[in-house]
Amino acid sequence: EEQLQYDSLRFIYDMDSDTSLPFIAQLSAEDSRIKADKNELGRGVVNAMRWGFMHAKPGPVIVMMGDNSDKLSIVPEMLKMWESGAVIVSPSRYMPGGIQHGGPWLKTLMSKAAGKFIGLLGFPTNDPTNNFKLYDGKWLASQKIESLGGFEIALELCYKAYAGGEKISQLPTEWFDRTAGESNFKLLSWLPKYLKWYFLALREVFYEKMR
Repeated sequence: EEQLQYDSLRFIYDMDSDTSLPFIAQLSAEDSRIKADKNELGRGVVNAMRWGFMHAKPGPVIVMMGDNSDKLSIVPEMLKMWESGAVIVSPSRYMPGGIQHGGPWLKTLMSKAAGKFIGLLGFPTNDPTNNFKLYDGKWLASQKIESLGGFEIALELCYKAYAGGEKISQLPTEWFDRTAGESNFKLLSWLPKYLKWYFLALREVFYEKMR
């Protein structure tokens, strides 16, 4: 099995009362590259990711959720795609070979339909809303994050990379719905923010076809 090397692994948290901190401390005692990093930009998903991006170094930056829903065994393949020039590597639940286990049916239906539709039109990933992604750190540092809600940040960055002519690669992944705790995903309040970036991406796809 291929041994994965990494510079650091940061767990971004919002509050000192976060119940995951003792476990992170235990991991950090075994591996000094593992850090608990408090988000100082304000509570919420988008601020946590912005904080992580602000402190990322050049090189591959992989975002993953803390609920263990993602198939982390594909990370070595993601790194190879980055080495081949991809600015974003997008694991996809909705391409051939991709699988999703569970999840709210309405959220799943909307995400799958929107992703497959834009992919059929020519967008380089048909799962742009999946936040399990690899970004090129140097490119990421040049981006101004505009997302205000939360998880739409992945769609925003995919749109900006595509509009800028950057390479986006995708590969199939397997996603598992969480079995404990509650998700922070807020469909109704975040949907308009998703739609903003989705329609911008659609417009860019149509522009590309007319060039």
